[in-house]
Amino acid sequence: MTERQPLLLQSEATGSEDRQLPRPDVRSSPENILVNVQSDDSYGSSNESLEKSTYNPSLHRTLEHPTSNFDTLVHLLKGNIGTGILAMPDAFKNAGLYVGLFGTLLMGAICTHCMHMLVKCSHELCRRLQQPSLSFSEVAFCSFETGPSGLRRYSHVARRMITTFLFITQMGFCCVYFVFVAFNIKEVVDHYFPHNYISVKVYLTLILLPMIPLNLVRNLKYLTPVSLAAAVLTILGLAFSFFYILQDLPATNTVKPVATWAQLPLYFGTAIYAFEGIGVILPLENNMKRPEDFGGSTGVLNTGMTIVACLYTTVGFFGYLKYGENVKGSITLNLPPDQL
Repeated sequence: MTERQPLLLQSEATGSEDRQLPRPDVRSSPENILVNVQSDDSYGSSNESLEKSTYNPSLHRTLEHPTSNFDTLVHLLKGNIGTGILAMPDAFKNAGLYVGLFGTLLMGAICTHCMHMLVKCSHELCRRLQQPSLSFSEVAFCSFETGPSGLRRYSHVARRMITTFLFITQMGFCCVYFVFVAFNIKEVVDHYFPHNYISVKVYLTLILLPMIPLNLVRNLKYLTPVSLAAAVLTILGLAFSFFYILQDLPATNTVKPVATWAQLPLYFGTAIYAFEGIGVILPLENNMKRPEDFGGSTGVLNTGMTIVACLYTTVGFFGYLKYGENVKGSITLNLPPDQL
């Protein structure tokens, strides 16, 4: 191996002795500089981050009986259109005709936006944790668990709160449905058979018997015919109501365009109760055969919620316009009692 020679200064023109420059420090030579190579598994970490960023939750779902887009739309409509739609004319009475008109449309848009946010949060958390799907309470738990360090200790509290609120909400809705159906059946029977008095508790018991096996069905695919039948009956009931509501409509100046501030809380309470379907969003999306069709501008969610918002607004607008300040808590109470 050839030994490296020191750098020499060329002789000066005066003939003086050559002077030797100091030997450079080999440690500062570029070819001798050591590169500090980290020994940690940075390559594995980058691969893991890449895998998380490209993880698609819908591709890892194993569903025995997935629902189609039509099945999901039917369940979405049934989950949002309930007895609250019959109380919308009374809600318009507490808001005014035009405040109720634009307020209901705005509230429908806000509710739809919140549903989209819930689905997007679920997808993001599924990618972070590499889980195929999450429930509503699990989304709340994982949001706190993977969020700021100061909030992580409240993750279990958040999950319990969501579970409790969902339980109270669904229990309240079911109680309202039972009472509503029982009282309406009683009114029809009492009208045609006035001498045969039957307590409303009997009707509640009769309704409970078929509801028990229906509530034991956990597969949304099997519940599609039931939801479809309920949606058809709801449409028929609204069609009969519109048959009477649209007859001899008065002018719009016969009702209040804007109600008082004291009445607005009653309007918001009824309208928020009507838009009741936030609890069914994630179960529907998690059970879809093509979950990518749930969102988007023309997806299942926007299509269904547009129908829901338009129905609520139409029933409230024309119901209040027809009966004015005499509108009842349920529009069915204003219909002629001598006709089915």
